[in-house]
Amino acid sequence: MRGRRSFLVSLAVLVISISLAGISYASEVVYLKFWGGVPAENGPQAAVEAWNAANPHIQVEYVRYVNNEDGNLRVNMAMQTGDDVDILMSHSANDYEQRVLSGFLLDLTDRVDDDYMAANIGSGALRWRVGDKYYALPTNINAIFIMLNEDAFASKGIAIPERLTVSQLRTLANELKSDEYEYAFALDAGNIHGIVQNAVIDTGFVKEDGTSNLDHPNVREGLETYYGLMHEDKVMPVLAIQKATNMAVEQMFLEGKIAMYQAGAWRLRMSNDLKQYPRSFKIAFVPYPHFDGYSGPAHHVEDAMSIVATTRFPDQAWEFIDWYAQEGMMALAPGGRVPAHASAPQAEARKLIVQAAEETYNLESLDRTYEAGDTKLLPTPPYQVLDYINQEIEKYFLGEQSIDATIANMVKFHNDFLNRQ
Repeated sequence: MRGRRSFLVSLAVLVISISLAGISYASEVVYLKFWGGVPAENGPQAAVEAWNAANPHIQVEYVRYVNNEDGNLRVNMAMQTGDDVDILMSHSANDYEQRVLSGFLLDLTDRVDDDYMAANIGSGALRWRVGDKYYALPTNINAIFIMLNEDAFASKGIAIPERLTVSQLRTLANELKSDEYEYAFALDAGNIHGIVQNAVIDTGFVKEDGTSNLDHPNVREGLETYYGLMHEDKVMPVLAIQKATNMAVEQMFLEGKIAMYQAGAWRLRMSNDLKQYPRSFKIAFVPYPHFDGYSGPAHHVEDAMSIVATTRFPDQAWEFIDWYAQEGMMALAPGGRVPAHASAPQAEARKLIVQAAEETYNLESLDRTYEAGDTKLLPTPPYQVLDYINQEIEKYFLGEQSIDATIANMVKFHNDFLNRQ
């Protein structure tokens, strides 16, 4: 009898021990390290704190790295040596692709495929596809648009346009021409190659027969249009002068010296800062110009979040990434970031990105520009081809060679490049 009682007691103790072990395991806290290049005070820390408060079983620590060559090398070294990196935000598609090829990031195909991206992120997500797979979920819309001086339009009796073709842009710039402004239109000199990318947005850089598409009619139209804006109409800074003088066209726009400035969401921080850049005019917005009959350039989607291959907690890491994309990103909206995920409250975020100077913007045009449809991601050729395109179009805009020679040179270089592949 005593033996039976002893056995039952032992059994009870074993059952209780197993139960307690189960409770201990179930309540074990998972700790994740999340590395990103956005300063912690610009939203990531607030997002992480909100998550941690609501999810005591999964605690996340934000580690900021500087998004430059040294900072990205530090990230790669940490992943290579197995340091604590569970979730990584990549800001450069080139750095991201190298991380994929190095095996640093997990394949997310079972979580995000083409259908998911098309429904929730849009065509901008294609920038983050390597081969036919995704290893990251982009979380931020880095919108591209033209900023308009609404007073300049009102003084000429011109309505704020909803969309613009490339030819309409030139017409509009000439209509806005005035002694009150140094230029009617400008863009950052470093973005001049976008003219060629836009020209082949629907057709790509390579034709179906495998040869260069840089002789597409849109390439000629685009380059001739911007040459005309610079040299014939004199309503746009000549590229050579702009580069030689380090012309700060973004500041000139905010000072009321330029009527239209092609830029993007990265300039909103400046235009929101009315103390440093005071202005008396309202800013309206219109999408980047498109070629007649072709798609418009899609907004960039960035801040791509990946699960690092060495993490012990991929499911928990994905749980955080999924939440961050749809809810956590709102903490970054006051710093200028709008969530890319369709399920996120994007309209609310757009109000937050301009809240410091809300009365100085045409918010209807801002919403319309962010929500523009019929857009595609700008195609990007290999960097060697892009570098050569930049060289050739600069020669053309300098007046050193004709449009025919420019196109012929670009096509020959591209075809030679393709034949070497």
